[in-house]
Amino acid sequence: MPPNVLIVDDESSLNELFVIGLSKYGFETEGVLGGRECLELLNNHYRPDLILLDVMMEPMDGWETLTRLKQIDEVKNIPVIMQTGKNLTYKEAERFSSCIEDYLMKPITPKRCVPYITNTLEKVRAIEKTISKALRAGYPEEKIFQLAQLYRTIDVAKKLLVILEERYESRNPSGDNESYGPAEYADYLLRLQQEFDDLQKEINFTLGSLKPLSNI
Repeated sequence: MPPNVLIVDDESSLNELFVIGLSKYGFETEGVLGGRECLELLNNHYRPDLILLDVMMEPMDGWETLTRLKQIDEVKNIPVIMQTGKNLTYKEAERFSSCIEDYLMKPITPKRCVPYITNTLEKVRAIEKTISKALRAGYPEEKIFQLAQLYRTIDVAKKLLVILEERYESRNPSGDNESYGPAEYADYLLRLQQEFDDLQKEINFTLGSLKPLSNI
């Protein structure tokens, strides 16, 4: 069965473009024109394999939509890729890196989006397989899930760092809190990596079947 992708974008022409475009590349697709419609669909037991969520929407933007869907137990683990033409800030990158799988800058076409979706779904499957293996081997469930979440957060946080550095180099982005910028984000990444390394040592388990995280 082909993966099912939910496209959430309040620009009807772009929504239709991605619904039709991604279907041509083998995905089952559904499109909604806003955050409220997205949450209503999810509350009606629709379960996509991945959500492609736009940031700049009204009246509920993508970040609020993301926050609300992560509060729903039945859907909070559905992988989300954000897409937007809006500049990301360092503070947003820290706040949301644990909630998403990737972040795409517009303009982007359905064709260019395909490898990001495919890679995300492959990563999620690999992590789930590793979790199952660890649980069967008797490792503590809470610690294994915590380790997997740290792994995913570090992976996304590093991707966001590349976007931030391309946009701002070493400067603070305009409009961001002046007290939070590249140095503070680097500290955040280091804390994540240290927590990940410490937890691996504590439970004596390495996510060896996954692609190794590069050094910070």
